[in-house]
Amino acid sequence: MQLKIKNATFGYGGETLLENFSFEVNTADKIAIIGRNGTGKTTILKMLTQEIELHQPDNAPPVFSVIGKPVISSLKQMTFDNENLTLEEELLSCYSKIIEVKTKLDELQSKLEKEYSDKLISTFSSLQEEFENMGGYSYLSELNKAIASFGFSEDDKHKKLCEFSGGQRTKIAFIKLILSKPDVLLLDEPTNHLDINAVNFLENYISSYKKAVVIVSHDRAFLDKTINIVYEISHKKLTKYVGNYSKYIETKNTNYELLLKKYEAQQKEIASIQEFIDRFRYKATKATQVQSRIKMLEKMEKIPAPEKPETKTFRGTIKPRIESGSEVLSVNKLKIGYSKDAVLAELDFKVQRGDRLGIIGGNGLGKSTLLETLAEKVPALSGEFKFGYHTEVGYFSQISSKSNSTKTVYEEFQNIYPHLSDGEIRSSLGAFLFSGKDVLKLMNSLSGGELVRFELAKIFEKKPNVLILDEPTNHMDIVSRETLENLLLNYLGTIIFVSHDRYFVKKIATKLLVFGEGSAKFFDGTLAEFNDPVSRQLKQEDKPVIKKPEKVEYPIDFEEKKSENEFEEMSPYLLSKEKSRLENRLKKIEENSKLLDDKLKQLESDFVNPEIASDFKKLMEIQAEIENTQISNSKLEEEWLEKNENLEKINALLNKPESEE
Repeated sequence: MQLKIKNATFGYGGETLLENFSFEVNTADKIAIIGRNGTGKTTILKMLTQEIELHQPDNAPPVFSVIGKPVISSLKQMTFDNENLTLEEELLSCYSKIIEVKTKLDELQSKLEKEYSDKLISTFSSLQEEFENMGGYSYLSELNKAIASFGFSEDDKHKKLCEFSGGQRTKIAFIKLILSKPDVLLLDEPTNHLDINAVNFLENYISSYKKAVVIVSHDRAFLDKTINIVYEISHKKLTKYVGNYSKYIETKNTNYELLLKKYEAQQKEIASIQEFIDRFRYKATKATQVQSRIKMLEKMEKIPAPEKPETKTFRGTIKPRIESGSEVLSVNKLKIGYSKDAVLAELDFKVQRGDRLGIIGGNGLGKSTLLETLAEKVPALSGEFKFGYHTEVGYFSQISSKSNSTKTVYEEFQNIYPHLSDGEIRSSLGAFLFSGKDVLKLMNSLSGGELVRFELAKIFEKKPNVLILDEPTNHMDIVSRETLENLLLNYLGTIIFVSHDRYFVKKIATKLLVFGEGSAKFFDGTLAEFNDPVSRQLKQEDKPVIKKPEKVEYPIDFEEKKSENEFEEMSPYLLSKEKSRLENRLKKIEENSKLLDDKLKQLESDFVNPEIASDFKKLMEIQAEIENTQISNSKLEEEWLEKNENLEKINALLNKPESEE
């Protein structure tokens, strides 16, 4: 299978977006399309589904070609033909071929119980092999994992499609899209508005997907785990890189530095030659040499100056007008929700000046409701919260794709800050890329990204010492996200924010509030520490979310790592003693590692057991144990490497000839 766009040019309204570009999708490719907002990323997806027709020049090779008959699917193409089907029935339609083969197998099995023949046995075996290759023994567990990961309950499986909300129906369509397993799966910003469970499921699903996937996304952590090819749109050109997102950044930077060095070296050489020509142009004795150098310059293949990355984005710093007191926020027995009959969570926590509190957890658990409550947009159900001395709050709400205001950008900003002069208003808006005619745009015509920039401009002008941010990176491209990250890292106030962008949370948050069903737990540490079971245990602020493996334990050394010179300072007696201790520890690690390997094999075998394929709760329990066992095994491997390295150092010291001592 292959899709190919070759030597195409495309644009809107007389403006070219992409010039003379080529794009290719082969079986099992995992492709990301990366670029600034408005550069044509989604346009390429539309080309692949032929929503946008590419015209073929006369007597020229095809601009768009297809090898094979691939099924290409995107979320827009997912529809529900029968609203009275249940969620489970609708999603089972993705496995119609598997179910058809299963029905034939059941019929054959019934026949074999009544009559036995070699022909029936052969047919049954052949069909059984086909069933296994299609994923027949794991499709129910895959279905149940998807339903649970996207936030649906066991009861939801039996609800009719017409009973779900618009947002839930979009999620169901998304599940249907990925489970239908098209030859080319097209995903446009798939992690927007998905919680961590759904994102984790999607990452694992795509990583093991045997067909092609093309993704447009600004989620850097997601791309790092899912893709192996990057197409970057920059300066109206499309460039291909092999590797995940981190590899793309590394290769791009390396290529730029190499090209820059070559360009600068050639420019230096050209300047030197030109200097010789200019100096001796009118000296008869040097005429031959001058002509030789002139020809050298004419024949020289000029290296173009490498184009710098497109980094134009909003700018400036946000400096609090005044400093707040040391205790910024105190929350005591605060119940949040939209009615007393539907309490989402009861909360107790404190925020100190300079904290950057990241709020994470599944959708619908109360994260945004908490921020709305703190911003006094929604009343508290009971309990209390209190901001400290001299706090001034700037609140950034989740941005919808459109504004209802009919004012211009300039008028809207002037209405909020009437004391500012014309020059001050234009300067503040200009810092967020509203300059010239852009300030005359109507608010209700702004894109999602433009609305985000406008909201940030409002907050910057207020100069608060406390920022409350609800999904601030939505509608932002990667350059803008990196700009916001750097801005917040340099901010001298306090930040309380909700985000599903793990890369953003990992970089910004110094503390976490982790929402679960009916409660939220405070964690005094970063996301990296929270995700590491050992660090989380040491913090003593929260219990592991993932269940620990049963009957498998190993001691964890919390001792300080030994310095490079520490062994050299030991006597031969102490070195021998340390050697014995390390050898015993390594042996114990290997024993425990084997236990974990055996347990993992058993768990994985249980997970694909047809007898429990429909037991939704049991599958979730096994999956949790598998994940925790893998984490435990990884920690053991790290410890083994460290201890083995120390043992090698000790052996080298013990075997060192006396003359070297």
